[in-house]
Amino acid sequence: MKASNMIIRHDVPDRSSLVDESDYQSIITFFNGDGAGTLISPFWILTAAHTARNIPDHHTISITSGSYTIEQVVPHPDFVGEQPGDIDDIALVKLSSPANQVATFDLYEDEAELGQEVLLLGRGDYGNGQIGTIGTDKKLRKATNLIDQVDNHWIKFRFDAPPDCTSLEGVSGIGDSGSPALINKHGKLLIAGVSSWQDHEDEAYGLYEAIEYYTRVSRYVAWIRSVCEK
Repeated sequence: MKASNMIIRHDVPDRSSLVDESDYQSIITFFNGDGAGTLISPFWILTAAHTARNIPDHHTISITSGSYTIEQVVPHPDFVGEQPGDIDDIALVKLSSPANQVATFDLYEDEAELGQEVLLLGRGDYGNGQIGTIGTDKKLRKATNLIDQVDNHWIKFRFDAPPDCTSLEGVSGIGDSGSPALINKHGKLLIAGVSSWQDHEDEAYGLYEAIEYYTRVSRYVAWIRSVCEK
């Protein structure tokens, strides 16, 4: 039950999901398309804890035209991570030098996520809701969805088939856990969720009716700030 790149509705061509990567330079990958995160300051990347725990010491990543060494990995202290669906699946990753040239994303701090449309971004596997995963080319793609449920730890949305869905309805697949769900507030995209896992009821990844679970960022704002301000 991993999460990853964008799998979209079957009646929309894949090219519709491709984005200009220069518009989203703060969406990074830790392992060349596998494992994602989002810069929330020049030094700090927000990601999933189950992704962060796989980062080796002194690991180097590429951001735009530069290389950066990871100095510190800080998973949420209550994350257990023994199985998919474990709560508190959120982590912060610190760079040894600041990525000053990259525009970062702010956090969504309100608790009005329910019913809002989210923009999902990721690299890796792509496909559609009828057949699931098709392949991977590590290009950055987008999808949208509507938040159906929220609770203390998650924002959740279902992969609905057309016509009862968004214009670019989609979910994650395999390979890009830690990628963001963004809410547009007054024309500004804010991080509302971090990709954690997908409930597909033992079917293939990314088929219609799958349920996505993203860690609910608004419930972790105080913890995120406490780490970043140390």
